[in-house]
Amino acid sequence: MNQILKELRFMLSILQWILFLLFFYLYMNAHPRHDPLFFLLLVLMIAHAAFLWYALPRRSWLLLGLVDLGVAVYFIVLTGKWNSPFMLYAYSTLLWLTTVLRLKPFLLVAALFLLTYSVLQAWVPYEMHLPPSHLDDLRFLLDILLWTSMSYWIFTAINLVKGAYSKGLQIYLFMRRLSHSEQHAHLCQETEKTVRRLFRTDHAYLCLFEEREGEGNWRRDYFVQRLLDLGAEGWGQVTSIVLFDFTGREDTYICWPLRQNGQSWGCLLFSIPTKKPISRYEKLLLRMMDVYICQRLKQNWLREEKARALHVEMRRKLAQDMHDGLAQQLFLLSAQLFQIKQTLPAGDKGPLLKRLRQMEERIQWCHGEVRHYITHLRDARPHQKIAEALEQLLQRITADKEIQVAFSKRGRFGEEPLPIQDAIYRLVEEAAVNVVKHAGATRLEVSVEASALQICVRVKDNGIGFVPDEKSRLPNHYGLLGMKERIAEVGGTLQISSCPEQGTEIVAIVPKKGVERYG
Repeated sequence: MNQILKELRFMLSILQWILFLLFFYLYMNAHPRHDPLFFLLLVLMIAHAAFLWYALPRRSWLLLGLVDLGVAVYFIVLTGKWNSPFMLYAYSTLLWLTTVLRLKPFLLVAALFLLTYSVLQAWVPYEMHLPPSHLDDLRFLLDILLWTSMSYWIFTAINLVKGAYSKGLQIYLFMRRLSHSEQHAHLCQETEKTVRRLFRTDHAYLCLFEEREGEGNWRRDYFVQRLLDLGAEGWGQVTSIVLFDFTGREDTYICWPLRQNGQSWGCLLFSIPTKKPISRYEKLLLRMMDVYICQRLKQNWLREEKARALHVEMRRKLAQDMHDGLAQQLFLLSAQLFQIKQTLPAGDKGPLLKRLRQMEERIQWCHGEVRHYITHLRDARPHQKIAEALEQLLQRITADKEIQVAFSKRGRFGEEPLPIQDAIYRLVEEAAVNVVKHAGATRLEVSVEASALQICVRVKDNGIGFVPDEKSRLPNHYGLLGMKERIAEVGGTLQISSCPEQGTEIVAIVPKKGVERYG
């Protein structure tokens, strides 16, 4: 609508000036007596047009319209009153004012125009009439001007309709493409591509406050962090903000909040020229995208919750089956071996008893491993972020222990893929259990720091320490090797620093999802 009004105002301004100069030329040629006031009014109209071209503020348009109508009234009175050709000029001015004024100011101007005309026609007794030849020329030129104006408006309207259809088609294709895909990363890519096409911009980002599996665009993560720093989670209306991008360049961005039923999912962020407003039609299209994106995000969230609940149920069932089956059988074997040892004759407790004890130790070790796996399967972490899960884990491990625990977190923790969460969780679990059982420490420090690219986990104690190389070569000590392998499986690195009587520090760095693609 703003574009239509802009085109209409431009065309009316051109039409007014063609009419004014045409009338002025014909009347000056038809009458030998040249009134200096005519030329003064011409200069006034030139100044009036200059003000219009320099786009005065909207509050000055009323004053300019009054000046324009005042000049038109004077010429109307001189050139035939209601039959004057300048009435067409006055009508074009009134039509122009309808595009810039509200109803009440416009009615006031129209009433003032009629009142001024009624007063002036009584004070100005003479008239200026055009000869028939000039009237014929005037009618011909007016016909040309009228058809030219209509052609221009029709051409402008066709272009506007084509632009509106093209943008609407982009939204339709956007929804159609996403209807065949359930991948979260595809939603981000298609949304950003569609917004770039709609607004012809190079920078568009779907910034979600809760990260999802499949993301990893560090440029997008940068703007997500900037919006969170500005408190965008509480924004409820479209906002124009000035941001510095990752290169330090300042630009103007439109932030369209994605909210549904009071829940904030994120923001649609895209850059626009400073002086280019968003039309109502474009806001309608953005609103359609907003509703569709929020609905897809909610569907994805429900799907993930269902998959997570199914995963937890499978773990629980598997743990229960192992407890009722394998664990019970191992316990029975251990009890039977104990009975066999008790029934051996007193003189036959040599090599046979040694073998039975070895078998019993192996069975007990297997039974312990099975119970460990059962505990691992049942220890399905609740639906919470990794930092919160780690804090609860440390409280549970160090309960009733004389160990001071210091846990700290920094950065924004989203929903990383399950393998990454599990690797970090099991690393801290293994390290904390080792501190409690073997380190003899009085203080345990655990910190987790998340950036746009990686997650850094640090576990430090003030215990007895050890030599990492010697420890890893000892038999039945697979803890350190298991931690390194688990972190390596998710693309991370693990470093262990320890010396006897100086404590131990474990540092793991795990890249966030998708970093390998953009790094």
